Formats: sequence, C-alpha cells, structure tokens
Amino acid sequence: MSDPAFIPSLSLQLGNTLGAITICARAPFLVRYWRVLTHWTAEILAAVLYGIASVQVYIYFHRSPHDTLFLKRTILFLWILDTVYLALISHTIYYYAVTNFMNPLALEFCPWSLAADLPVGELIEVTVTSVFAYKIYKLSGNIRPLMFIAPPQLLSFFSACALSAILFKFPNYQEFNQRFDWIWYTVFGLQAFTDCAIAVALCVLLIRQRTGFRRTNSLIRLLVIYSINTCALTSSVSFATVITQAAAPKDFITLACAMVLPLLMTNSLLALLNSRDMLRDMHAGQVLSVHLSNLRGASHRLDHSDDAQVAHISREYTKNQGVLDVSARIPDASFDVESQFSRGAAANPAQELIS
Repeated sequence: MSDPAFIPSLSLQLGNTLGAITICARAPFLVRYWRVLTHWTAEILAAVLYGIASVQVYIYFHRSPHDTLFLKRTILFLWILDTVYLALISHTIYYYAVTNFMNPLALEFCPWSLAADLPVGELIEVTVTSVFAYKIYKLSGNIRPLMFIAPPQLLSFFSACALSAILFKFPNYQEFNQRFDWIWYTVFGLQAFTDCAIAVALCVLLIRQRTGFRRTNSLIRLLVIYSINTCALTSSVSFATVITQAAAPKDFITLACAMVLPLLMTNSLLALLNSRDMLRDMHAGQVLSVHLSNLRGASHRLDHSDDAQVAHISREYTKNQGVLDVSARIPDASFDVESQFSRGAAANPAQELIS
C-alpha cells in the first residue's frame, strides 16, 4: 500500500475512490490526498451555506415587500454573487479531484477559478459591510464610526484583488508563500478588524441609547447579543484563516476557512433582515406601564399628528405608586410608542437598526 505505483491500479470509478475518502477517514489514500478532502469539505460547507442563504433570500422577498428598491436589489446582487462564488469553488474542486485525479503535482498550483473567487468573495463582504455601515450611520447620525469600518474593508478588497492578480501570475503555492504571503495576512487581518469594529460600534450605540422602558431595553439587549454573536463568528473565521496560514502554509486548511467566510457574511445579514418581524412582535404591545421617575425631563404630551397612529390612549395616575399606565393600539408600521415620550430622540435606536 505504501508503493505509489499501487495507487493507479485502483478502480477509476470516482464514487468508489474519491467518494470513499469522505467516509474512510483513516484510509492510507486520505493521508496522501488529504488536502483534496480539505477543499472538498470546504465546498460542502459552502454549498450548505449557499442553500441556507437561498432560502433566506426567498423568505426576505416574501416577508419584506415594503423595503426600499435599493435594499432589494442589494440582496438580489448578493445572491447572484454567492451563486458565482459557489460555481468557482465547485470548479476548483473539479480541477483537483477529477481533472487532475491521481496527479498530486496539481496540488502545488492554484487553478484560475480559485484565484478568481478571491475578489468575488471579498466583494460579497464589502456589500454586506456596506449595509451594516449604513445601519450604523442611521443609528448614530454620525459618520465618525464609519471611519473605523469603511477604510479597512476597502483596503481588504483591493488587497484581495492584488492577491488574485498575483496568483494568476505566480500560481505555484510554494513560490507565493515565500514572496507574497503578507498580502494574505493583510486581507483577512483587515476583515477580522472590520467585523470587530462593526460589533463594537453597534453595541456602543445601542447601549448608549437605552431608555427607561423595559421593553425597549430588552430589545436592545437582544440586538447587542445578536451583533456580538454574528460578528464574533465571522471574525473568528477570519482570525482562523490568518492563524492557519501562519501555522500550516502548505496545507489547504487556510483556503477552506477563506471559502466559507463570504457565505457566512451573507447569511448574517439575511438573518437580521428576516428577524425583523419577530423583533417587531416582541417589541409591540398593547399596554405600557411607565414609572414617572423614568420620565423626568421628558415630554408628557403627544403631538396631534400622532392621532392617526394612536387609536386610543388612556392615562391613569396613581400618586401612591407613581405609575403612569398608557394603553395604545398601534399600527404595524409604527410599533414604538415609547419614542414619543423621549425629547430629543429622533427615532428609536432599535427601530433604526431593524427597519
């Protein structure tokens, strides 16, 4: 079994050879061609994530008919990019596992499809980051948080384009690792920094805009947890890509991590957009119980322009308990009666993020 000449004598039925790799994880064949399996595993994960993203795109267009045309086109553009990205990954696996079957020397070279999918994947990440950055701008009304998000993301994109051009010219992995691996660190190091910056910006802005209303604060806590979990996942994959490149530059583990990152970004954005109905249902309510101590410095009057949105409002003040009860019937389009009591707050921060 250790003789290389024995391997070509095996049956050339791909289902019984390459297909068996996935099952027989301890076979000697796997030891010899385990880098192909690493790529194959990455494609399976990417295909699963693409399928999830496709379902989420369908759910988005079904549930969000009132979103802006620009956002709808952005989601459609993301799905098209995901499709192209998965097609390029599939060609890479086909190149290694079928076209160059039993040719281990092919593992030392980068196919054109792998070089091409780097800028495509980075364009997906730029698009997703742009949507999150716009949400942060709406939430803060300030452009300063974007200074920590936009420049590193754009630099990562241009670095990925340069990396792709270099791989077209120098497809040998060994030569690339000796001369240009610092560009790889730049691309994914900046992507990890961008993901962390988005998480920090969202958390800080949401926490700063907490109100004295328990339901709003509960929604904000939920959004903070979601932001941390989402960005922690994507940034962890980016850090893993950098670490595996430094620890094992000759292996395909770093490429496997890089392959799934853009599709993770797409799913994170779609998950937020599709969770808006659930968040609105959690935030909407018929009766508010507000302590008067939370209304110091706030306006106690509702504008007459809000009469069309608030069908019925009743107030009952109990001096002993110091509680103001407000009951309101609110249309779905405006599910935040609490913001009407906050002077100087243009909009509910939670609604700005999930609108």
